[in-house]
Amino acid sequence: MCLLRASYRALCLLLVCVAFTFIGIGLRLVFFRDEPARRRYIVRFTRHWARCFCFFLNIRVRVTGGGKLPANALIVANHVGSPDIFVLGSRFETFFVSKEEVRGWPLVGFLTGLGDTIFVNRSRRRQVAATIAEMQNRLADGFSVALFPEGGATDGAEVIPFKSSHFQAAVLAGRPVLPVMIHYLNGGTPSVACWYNKNFFSHMLALLRNARLEVRMHILPPVACGEDRRFLAEESRRRIRQAKTSIPGRPDGWA
Repeated sequence: MCLLRASYRALCLLLVCVAFTFIGIGLRLVFFRDEPARRRYIVRFTRHWARCFCFFLNIRVRVTGGGKLPANALIVANHVGSPDIFVLGSRFETFFVSKEEVRGWPLVGFLTGLGDTIFVNRSRRRQVAATIAEMQNRLADGFSVALFPEGGATDGAEVIPFKSSHFQAAVLAGRPVLPVMIHYLNGGTPSVACWYNKNFFSHMLALLRNARLEVRMHILPPVACGEDRRFLAEESRRRIRQAKTSIPGRPDGWA
């Protein structure tokens, strides 16, 4: 049964990726002289893409918190696994910041490129500066940008210290930071959503075989823009950690 489920989902997700590949190419052709319009459509279709993935992987997202949200912000969240992207993307029209290696992944790298993902190589200082400048431009143009500032996926046990460099984009653009806490409820130790110490393909196979994945996404109050990127990073992490540790009935630190 698990193998049949995984095969069916893999086929559906492949068809979704092919469909959105054609959409992405079409948008580039139609709006090749109008980048702002193209990007407005890209963030809309990226949200539909994320919702399709949540549907076919049977990821049920329960959103709490929120209230009146800023029109565009630097969205930051704790990072456990690839479902985090679908969870955030299903709720927000946003561009994502991703590590440079993703660009080389089969099909996924091509899709993320079509989606105007902002790639970063933290080992190269000049590229980090260029990434911050691009994030600033997107924010200044009225778009949101989503970032996982832990710098990589974790086992979900703790929200590790945030890397503060990319928070400078919010400072330069004068936009708030919106912290989001993601917590998976499937009861695994760690969650099936976790890809810490796993390769991408074994992680995706586990998701394809998993019957259902419930997740709580808690949107916290925005952190007003200031002049200190380290404060923005530390305050965002503090709010996410506080929300994570205060989950009712949570017996331990695992997501």
